Amino acid sequence: MKKFYIICAMLLLGVCSSYAQCDQAFIDKCSSANGAAVKYVKHFRIRFTEAMKGKNVSEGKFSIMLSKGTHYRFYTCNDESKPGHTVVEMSSDTQGRCGGNINPTTGAEYSAFDYMCQKTGPYYLKMYFKDGKEGCGVCVMTLVTD
Repeated sequence: MKKFYIICAMLLLGVCSSYAQCDQAFIDKCSSANGAAVKYVKHFRIRFTEAMKGKNVSEGKFSIMLSKGTHYRFYTCNDESKPGHTVVEMSSDTQGRCGGNINPTTGAEYSAFDYMCQKTGPYYLKMYFKDGKEGCGVCVMTLVTD
């Protein structure tokens, strides 16, 4: 019986340590690395295991309210110990896709994207990992102050 408890404890420690990089310290590091010209508003975090072949990629969906005339910047950070790269797509009911960190034409990936809000209302962030890889990612929403 003692061996059973030891094995269970080892498995639990292994599972907990596999997500050790995706904690509040990781979010704080990502939030503080954005410079003095921006003001932190909110963050969004996703953590998924690798998608199985033939299955849909896991995604996180978040709703946000943006204000007309406000300049926003969205930063992405990835846990370097995992292969996944965070993809962020922003859309609205009236505009459809209106921003993201991947250029849909070239496929180029960026660590941040800006959005100058033209209409107050609800906007939607969809986050997932490129190619369905395992990972931990954060998108930090900021206000550009200068």
